[in-house]
Amino acid sequence: MSLVFINCTGETFTPTRSGAISTWNWEVCRAAQRHGVEPWLISRTANAEPHPWNRSVLLDYPWIPQFRGTGLGRFFEFQRRWGGWGHVRQGAYARKIINAILKHGLKNLPFVLHNDPEMAVHLRRCFPKAKIIHLFHNTNLYGERCLREYPDAVNVAAGVSDFTSRWQEEYFKMPRNSVQTVYNGVNLEAFSPAPEPPPGPPVLNFLGRTDANKAPELLLKAALKLTATTRNFSIQILGARFYWGGEPDDYQRELDELSRQLEARGITVRRPGVISRSALPAELRKAHIHVVPSRCQEAFGLTTVEGMASGLAIIASHTGGTPEVVGPAGLLFESDNVDDLAAHLKSLLADPAMRADYGRLARARAETFSWDETWSRIADLAGLATQEQPAALR
Repeated sequence: MSLVFINCTGETFTPTRSGAISTWNWEVCRAAQRHGVEPWLISRTANAEPHPWNRSVLLDYPWIPQFRGTGLGRFFEFQRRWGGWGHVRQGAYARKIINAILKHGLKNLPFVLHNDPEMAVHLRRCFPKAKIIHLFHNTNLYGERCLREYPDAVNVAAGVSDFTSRWQEEYFKMPRNSVQTVYNGVNLEAFSPAPEPPPGPPVLNFLGRTDANKAPELLLKAALKLTATTRNFSIQILGARFYWGGEPDDYQRELDELSRQLEARGITVRRPGVISRSALPAELRKAHIHVVPSRCQEAFGLTTVEGMASGLAIIASHTGGTPEVVGPAGLLFESDNVDDLAAHLKSLLADPAMRADYGRLARARAETFSWDETWSRIADLAGLATQEQPAALR
């Protein structure tokens, strides 16, 4: 028996131009395969090579014209609201998913969905007897129709952290402890510590989208404060505004200006842009301290655990599910508190032994999160019998 992973509407399935949910689908498909199951995967297409998964079904998202203020625009907006959809043309895309399920004979398999609770509601209408497992990776807002129908549409509601699971229960008015927690994992072979700390001044690392929610400017502002007492460090910012690259906006210009100020004080700021999944582990191993300064409510934070698995000392903002991921293995600061972040950085920069200790703690903590465990939880919730765990993974 198998099951079907249905990617969320806003995500694609590539190693170069997709985000955390794409990584989840790829890594859990591989974990399932190690346990004798080959899932199906339905996702949007992208202008990049997809992950090489034989059972993937890639669908073009319906054309969205430039219609703001036109009669066609008002029609599509009415259609979205009337259908209870979160995005323009999401209903048309849902019909493509239904057709793909029917075409490939998948209607009797369990469905595992990510975000997009509207899709879970629609699948329930189309397949009343289906087993639907729905996993939230983010805490977003949804329409009244979705709020009413979602709890009865899913057989299993789940979140990627206890924080997310409790949010689901409150937001959708579901019974306490009715939502399961299925933690993300990390590829512990790919993301591993450097044999020796990289030479030269300590490198402060940021990984992720360079937008205001992920807040890399907090790292740059804290670094400017540090230059009053030390300039023996450098910075690398891995990522861009979007997964497919960086288009200039006011926030990117702020990052540019902060970087110029740091470089004027002799601090190297390296910003290589989006890094492919295959190249990312080596880039992380160039750093010493991993900073996750998000001001949004991170549900889990895949970039957090990847930095930890790489043996980097971790400093993260106290938001969402991040404290669950970091546990006692890192330092937390209050969101938007630049002084607090700067104080943690100063301590780690001044004490190499402390930095190394936190790096070891981070790696040990990361080893409690594996994609095989994520798959095991999904398989259990889906009612699948899988092969015994491979000996190499015991």
